[in-house]
Amino acid sequence: MEAQRPLPTFGIVSGATVHEVVDGRHQEIMDLVEQTYRLHGDGRTINPPSYFLRFADRPRDRIIALPAALGGEEPVSGLKWISSFPGNLDSGIPRASAVLVLNDAGTGYPFACLESSIISAVRTAASAAVAARCLSRPGKKPMRVGFIGAGLIARYIHEYLVAAEGEFAEIGVYDLERPYAEARAAQLRATHFRVTVHDTAEQLIRGSDLVVLATTAGEPYLHESAWFAHHPLVLNVSLRDLDPAIVLDSVNIVDDVEHVLQANTSVHLAEQRTGDRGFLHGTLYDVLTGRVEVPDDRTVVFSPFGLGVLDLALGYFVHRQAVERGLTVDVPDFFHDTDRIHPPRSNAPRPPASASLRPLELAPGARDRAVLRSRSNPVPVDTNGRIFDAVRTVAEEHPGRVAFVEGEDALAYGPFFERVLELRALLAGRGCGAGDVVACTGARSSETAALFIALEDLDAVYLPVDPAWPAARVADVLRRGGSRFVVEYGRDVPGTQPSVRAHGPGADRVAVPGTGEGEPRYVIFTSGSTGRPKGAVVDQTGLMNHLWAKVHDLGLTADDTVAFTAPLVFDISVWQMLAPLLVGGKVVVFPDEVMLFPRRIFRTLERREVTVAEVVPSLATALVQEAGRITDRTPLPALCRLISTGEELVPSLAERILTVLPHARLLNAYGPTECSDDVTHHVVTAADLGRNRLPVGQPIANAVLYVLVHDLDTDSWDAAEPGRAGELFVGGRPVGHGYVGDAAATSGAFYRDTLDPGSPTGRLYRTGDLARIDEDGVHYLGRTDRQVKVGGVRIELGEIEAVLSRHPRVESCAVSVADDAGRPELVAHYVAPEELRTDDLRAHLSAALPADMVPKRWVRLSALPLTGNGKVDHRSLPGRQDRAEAP
Repeated sequence: MEAQRPLPTFGIVSGATVHEVVDGRHQEIMDLVEQTYRLHGDGRTINPPSYFLRFADRPRDRIIALPAALGGEEPVSGLKWISSFPGNLDSGIPRASAVLVLNDAGTGYPFACLESSIISAVRTAASAAVAARCLSRPGKKPMRVGFIGAGLIARYIHEYLVAAEGEFAEIGVYDLERPYAEARAAQLRATHFRVTVHDTAEQLIRGSDLVVLATTAGEPYLHESAWFAHHPLVLNVSLRDLDPAIVLDSVNIVDDVEHVLQANTSVHLAEQRTGDRGFLHGTLYDVLTGRVEVPDDRTVVFSPFGLGVLDLALGYFVHRQAVERGLTVDVPDFFHDTDRIHPPRSNAPRPPASASLRPLELAPGARDRAVLRSRSNPVPVDTNGRIFDAVRTVAEEHPGRVAFVEGEDALAYGPFFERVLELRALLAGRGCGAGDVVACTGARSSETAALFIALEDLDAVYLPVDPAWPAARVADVLRRGGSRFVVEYGRDVPGTQPSVRAHGPGADRVAVPGTGEGEPRYVIFTSGSTGRPKGAVVDQTGLMNHLWAKVHDLGLTADDTVAFTAPLVFDISVWQMLAPLLVGGKVVVFPDEVMLFPRRIFRTLERREVTVAEVVPSLATALVQEAGRITDRTPLPALCRLISTGEELVPSLAERILTVLPHARLLNAYGPTECSDDVTHHVVTAADLGRNRLPVGQPIANAVLYVLVHDLDTDSWDAAEPGRAGELFVGGRPVGHGYVGDAAATSGAFYRDTLDPGSPTGRLYRTGDLARIDEDGVHYLGRTDRQVKVGGVRIELGEIEAVLSRHPRVESCAVSVADDAGRPELVAHYVAPEELRTDDLRAHLSAALPADMVPKRWVRLSALPLTGNGKVDHRSLPGRQDRAEAP
């Protein structure tokens, strides 16, 4: 049995003690700050976003929480709690006050509380001095320093600048309150000969090589770029003084990209103005490690948001010194009633090793580069809400409004919500509760949505099962999904109530790896590249984030009618049946007998005046063909938004869609089941049609997208260079928990998020897709597992398909590799209205591709083989030989 750890002694370190410890140790503290910046850049810290407590009646006042954890040889965690009340100055007390709590890394118990205003001031000053030391031009030491702001922070920064750079020839001071500037100047004149109190900020800036901004400004007041024409180094410590135009004219170095681009800092305003982060040149870590060089012919601005790990490192240093000197004030019995703590139990259940995701190993400095080049879309979304509550609200306010249309029948919100309550009572009566996985098998219907919402309110987990699956697959999915109940519903079930039966009494509740917020809400088993299905787990917050993203990006309202077309085991079925309900919209159910025939689908879309539909490209192709047959009227006149998803939308198909349905907005969507469905949207325009491949666009709400490259020698990841290809990773709110019952598959695809310590899920998903990022967002470049070697040349099959699809007579196509004679050859499969000359097809490809990428064999098919979800079944292609032609 493991020995019980003693609780730490809790000690208090006063401000006087902090001052005694740090006094005169400028160089040692600057070295500590630089070391901490290096640890942070190497990914060995945790520094979540700061939390701001604001007051509606006092907008200038705020209290900020900065949690952090420091790795390295002596790990420690903690929290800085710092207030900023500018009105205090009118009462003769300092604007800011702060405390720092240190927590033991092993037990989590707090062991010290330090007065932290001095720590905050010292780390701010040391950080500024380290930046000045790194960013000053070689051989051009700044001799004229100017301070805008005459408070405590400015005084400390001056001390540390002198320690780092030596004495200055001239010192300038400016403050809106001239008495403060005069008082500070009087202090400086005791040790410096040339000290000037300036009448304006312009005078100070134009007369300084090094400008220090240390004010309480809440918005920019420095608007003239001309004042900086002599290219000074600017320490933008107070963050909000500079107009975005000045920022955009300068070289910008920050301490941490994600932290500084928030709270309407000057650089945040610049990002809002430009819509991207290209104006940021790098981080201080990049400068320290030589990855970024500072030019001498431009203004350089350093904007430090203030990392909690710096306070933590300095606070831990101060506490250790205070303990050694006997200067702490210990509090006996601080942890009261400790006998409630049970002794360790050797037989206590422990989570399996697979429950902890492995960290994504990063190359030195990779984190900041990846964040800088990433795409994100932070949007306030109510991820804590529930579909149950939204439907109840609509049912109470508009009980007669139509929620579902099924054939000739319509179901209003009032009766639909009553059905939800009936199903909830039925399930609860059978013992279904929180955490139970419930396998649901039946036809696409309003009953599907009612079951999902009833399970949501019970905190149970929805698992759709296709009735057409072979019995062996169904048994495997139920076993690995940990299903406790099976619900059968629909026309094949006698009576009006679904059949609910227990499955494997005593079966384990669903166990999913990973950490972070969000209770599991549904499991969808994907086919997987190996053929064995994998159960992707999506949580409630990821679900709600995606539903609201669809509402926002599509502009869904109560006037919309959405097509419910997807197979229930396909992830897009979830949003199709649920997102419209959040805004009181209408869902039209497309039964299986309609989905079998494109003409029936088309007629139902027209008859039911569907305004929004999401389909896979193969179905979109069929719909375009149907629309093309109509010459006497506008086809699908009510359709406003058509979304393509599931596989790549090629430009030739997009062009045909925009031609026959010019009134509909066409979106290209991309996303894996593992990340709550679509994670990008792109509105296709005529300008896109000349590309070989269409962009998949910008991230949906609260998704973060990274393109990374793997170094096999070091087994680490780094950010792909801008515009270059790499592997796409997804972070942020949409990332699911992993694969239920499959630790090995989870470990291969999910990682602990070391790129964003503040991630709401703590998880990253490796998509296995190639991509690049540019000003248009994300470009999908194919699957990594569809890269093949033919004749020693590595080839991306999707690239060949993209070019072939642009042939005017090719309706759809797919490329595979045949190895019939022990020698791999490329085989092109295409659908066309008539036989096409092979020489013409080869010439079409040869105009855009090297000879190695032109297939040797050609197969014309009446239709491409499809999976149950309507995607191209690539694994069946090599055996298709309707008609093959070879040289």
